[in-house]
Amino acid sequence: MKKIFFIFLSVLTLASCGSDGNRDNDNGTNNNVNAAPKVVTGNPIIANAEFKFTGTVTSAGSGYSKRGFCWSKNINPTIGNSKYIEEYTNTTGDYLLMATYSTDFDKSTTYYVRAYVQAYNGDVIYGDNVSFVTPAKMDITFKMAKNVYTTSATLVTENIALHYLEAFLPDEKGFCYRTSAGVDITNGQTIKISNPNTYSAYELEATALQPNTTYYVKSYVKEGAQVYYSPEKTFKTAGAIGASGGYVFYDKGEFTDGWRYLEAAPANLTYNGSDKIKWGCPFDVVNQTQAVMGSGPANTARIISQCSDANCAARLCANYTINGLTGWFLPSEEELMAFYKSSKNVYNIASNPWNDVSQKYYWSSTEMPGINEARILDGYVGHIWNYSKDYNMVRVRPFRRF
Repeated sequence: MKKIFFIFLSVLTLASCGSDGNRDNDNGTNNNVNAAPKVVTGNPIIANAEFKFTGTVTSAGSGYSKRGFCWSKNINPTIGNSKYIEEYTNTTGDYLLMATYSTDFDKSTTYYVRAYVQAYNGDVIYGDNVSFVTPAKMDITFKMAKNVYTTSATLVTENIALHYLEAFLPDEKGFCYRTSAGVDITNGQTIKISNPNTYSAYELEATALQPNTTYYVKSYVKEGAQVYYSPEKTFKTAGAIGASGGYVFYDKGEFTDGWRYLEAAPANLTYNGSDKIKWGCPFDVVNQTQAVMGSGPANTARIISQCSDANCAARLCANYTINGLTGWFLPSEEELMAFYKSSKNVYNIASNPWNDVSQKYYWSSTEMPGINEARILDGYVGHIWNYSKDYNMVRVRPFRRF
């Protein structure tokens, strides 16, 4: 009788162990044929007004009937307490489903998403929580400040990205700026474009700035009561004292073609005790000089190669040194005009005595094609015109760039 009871007890124990082994554990997995499927939640893809959820079924277990994603503003969303999308399939591997952007999400809001699969027995197995933040209606990118002078700068917006397919009806588009962080349209100065109802990038010139001063700036778009801002950036106006002791009067905004800044020498050139310099070679036409910003060094090199005069303006600039600095040149027409623009109302580069016009004229390296004339600046009023290259009542200010 004892032997029979022992055998019965052994069988009961084995049956009990086998029954426990068929149950899913807390995370829904085991190693036998009745194992639950496994799923991993991937990072959502949010772009071009679309919400794409990604996941991976790493194991089909003993089989499943459908898979999907559920999401909520609260952690641990389920198909019973949140919105979801799903598809009927039973394959393993990566999968992606797209949610409806317009009705299923609030803007600029944190959500939690979980991938899930539903087993044949009705159990739902979830992946981990992955959080994401829905975008605002639009993103604005402030690109840079360019053509920066002592009292002005051109502010540039790169693009406006719309994340939702909705009407875009802005009331204002522009920039706000001030000399401390945290700028917005309520506490800073603003400049606006005349036609705000466009998608295109835009740029505007800010004026009446302070020299050698750091400004904080944002692009903005205002639509009704809602204001969208770009991330805040900074720029600094020109007007610092450079390594030569002269003014750094121009910043093009970025380092390209080997330079970003223009610096004027601290004083006008002198030759044989006089600050009145001839352009040089009045009867030799150099040709192929340019007027545009950045062409001064090439103009200077070309003039020197074509003109043998020892005291021509270009050669004197190229030979100029101060504080160990070399690389000076005779500025082009536009570079010379930038010097005037930055000096206006900040520092004096010219005067206008009634009996001495030589106190206001400056040579550029821009020659008039085919004739014995070059471009000359009236540094008192900011006017540029042509003048004979042998005129001897003109000043020269060397520039360098870095």
